[in-house]
Amino acid sequence: MPSKRFFERLGIRPLAARLLAYVLLFSVLLSLVATGVQLIGEFERRKADLLSTQTRAAELVAGGMSNNIWLMNFSEVANSLDDMKAVPAIQHARVVTSTGEAFSTGVYPDGRVITQSFPLVFDRSTIRSPENVGELTITSSIDQIYADLRNQALLNLLFQSIVVMLGTLGLLVIVRLTLSRHLESMADYAARLNLDALVDPLKLKRKARKTPDELSELEQALNKMRLQILEDTRSLRQTTIQSQGERDDAVRANNAKNQFLANVSHELRIPLQSVLGYANLLTDTPLDQEQREYVQTLLSASESLSAIINDLLDISRMEAGKLVLDDIPFDLRETLNDLVHMLGARAREKGLALELRIDENLPWALKGDPVRIRQILLNLTSNAIKFTDSGHVLISIEVLGRKDNQARIRLAVEDTGVGINPEDVPLVYEPYVQLGQQFQRQLPGAGLGLTICRQLVNLMDGSLELESRPGEGSTFWMELTLPVAPENTARVRPDTRMVKNRRILVVDSYELSRKITLEMLSRHEVHIEAVKSAGEALTSLRTAFDGQQPFDAIILDGFVPDMDSDLLCRQIRSNPLWADMRLLILSSNPQRGDAEHFRQAGADAFLSKSLRESCLTPILHQLFADAARQERRFLTRFSLQAATDTARRRELPCGRMKVLLVEDNPVNRTLTRRLLEKLGCDVMTANDGEAAVSLWQWHPFDLIFMDCVMPRVDGFEATRRLREWEKENNRDHIPVVALTASAMEEDEERCRRSGMDLFVAKPVNIEMLRAVLEQYCKASAASSV
Repeated sequence: MPSKRFFERLGIRPLAARLLAYVLLFSVLLSLVATGVQLIGEFERRKADLLSTQTRAAELVAGGMSNNIWLMNFSEVANSLDDMKAVPAIQHARVVTSTGEAFSTGVYPDGRVITQSFPLVFDRSTIRSPENVGELTITSSIDQIYADLRNQALLNLLFQSIVVMLGTLGLLVIVRLTLSRHLESMADYAARLNLDALVDPLKLKRKARKTPDELSELEQALNKMRLQILEDTRSLRQTTIQSQGERDDAVRANNAKNQFLANVSHELRIPLQSVLGYANLLTDTPLDQEQREYVQTLLSASESLSAIINDLLDISRMEAGKLVLDDIPFDLRETLNDLVHMLGARAREKGLALELRIDENLPWALKGDPVRIRQILLNLTSNAIKFTDSGHVLISIEVLGRKDNQARIRLAVEDTGVGINPEDVPLVYEPYVQLGQQFQRQLPGAGLGLTICRQLVNLMDGSLELESRPGEGSTFWMELTLPVAPENTARVRPDTRMVKNRRILVVDSYELSRKITLEMLSRHEVHIEAVKSAGEALTSLRTAFDGQQPFDAIILDGFVPDMDSDLLCRQIRSNPLWADMRLLILSSNPQRGDAEHFRQAGADAFLSKSLRESCLTPILHQLFADAARQERRFLTRFSLQAATDTARRRELPCGRMKVLLVEDNPVNRTLTRRLLEKLGCDVMTANDGEAAVSLWQWHPFDLIFMDCVMPRVDGFEATRRLREWEKENNRDHIPVVALTASAMEEDEERCRRSGMDLFVAKPVNIEMLRAVLEQYCKASAASSV
């Protein structure tokens, strides 16, 4: 096959060269097929001639041989065989008589042969019937036929190849003159196209045709395309100039947005630090139950405001692709319990039942980002409470399967609220979209929450879906695949020995609530009966007592349809036969004073339904333990909380640390100093970087908390001066922790470039400060030895 360079030297373009190659290949294949068919036919003809020669020779000698064999004149038989050698096509002949004598002539040929056998029959029909006296076998070689055909095939192929080559070259010349040179002209024209070359039309060097052919149509199409491209190019140039200006405006707007977010975050975090910090300090002071709930509400509101600020920053980080998820072990049950604690009061304000259902097959330790999972559920549950006026909000978790140490879980938030129209479902994930025009009152829009939820779930390689019907409620669910983490520490399981084999009556008219309670109790070895009303409850109590199988405890909903729950409590307590039975009230909407009200009505314990998952089994165990000791005291969730040694909890493992706090805001400076002193630190303060420089030169410190934005000398410059002073005076490295209200990605990077060791965004609480101090505790202890 000719090479590419050969065609280039002849001036033949690649397309024409490929065309020539294809024609040659097709012609060669066609020649091979034709030659093969011809050779097969010639071979069959030569073979038939050879068989015919053998047959004629046999017919000539068969009669004489038969007579001689009958007369036993074997010498004549041999002579007849020798005469057959005169036939060139016969190389070997053999006669075998019926009596066993054998005669042969010639040499049996090597290679491929054709052999035929003919019977020798003696026929004297006038005297007797024909008789077979022997057999004649003739053998001929066909190697010569193959040799002749081989030579003939080579000659045919050579001749046909010459003819094919000449025909192909002629065809190529015709194609070149009529087609390919014009295609090359079109290709060269297209290769030179630019805005200036588009002005000149394409003209092929060929005679004008009376009727347009394919090349003429292609020429016209290219010229039409040229005019269209020329127009589009001019328009594109104008659009490009305009889009460059719009892009520059968008970049400036995005920078302005990021700067705005950074400024808003900074300005909000400073007062929020004071609110959250002093609320934390209040929790460590003697407070009655009402005051403590006020403080918890204040903390919850502050954390919600902090979450809004973080949402704004999260959107900026996700748009820039800089949001990184944690991958740490955590207990999802604790995350859900915290969520119920946070939102329980909000649900109670609207008279909603906030229910929690957890699959008992849920692993105790998973790996992932618990903060982000809690953020997603917090947004979904807050929206569910916001858009639900009556009924319930159910948070449920289901284990879909486990494989290769991976757990596929489904987290769902279901409500009985207003629902969403099908045409509005795609809009709920859009930020700042207002839904609710179809309702009588304007409902708040989805805002940023659902947008962030979907983006966070996508970052976790999960999916977030929605199912909703107007007027019937909505269900948001996400499916995640999380690794199962090993339980490195021994997990304290609640003591349930006193609950085993107890008989418990559940009185609850709300089907979902009753089902969840029964599911939780069914995990233990207890005998359960459930009823929907006070009348059914009294009937079951009497039947059980008459059957010598009284109930050990009643779990009573705070509302039953046919009787006030407190009246039912008094009626049960007034019967002396049921005096030993314990009575637990589960309220879906507990109000202030409800616990005391039911205590006076005769109840033994009071619990919010939203706390069932974490408190129901322990409070039942405590009730039965008190009954075993013949004690009776009123139990609430506070009764289950073990007294903690606050002083011991606040102590640092390495003892007291010497800390320098550099903060220009006097309120935050006082607050952070008080928090650090509670953690067992000796604290000195400075109101700017200039004052801090003079302090660390005269006083040794284990750690420095440095605000970044300060007058005169800011935290960045102060840290750079500290590192230079350490280097010049050969001093030990003092850890510097950035304690700043600027929480953007670039702020953290700037802190590290200035020489700071850790970045902590405001607002901070005492646990965050404790975690920072413990991180540098070992270094402090080592330096003090």
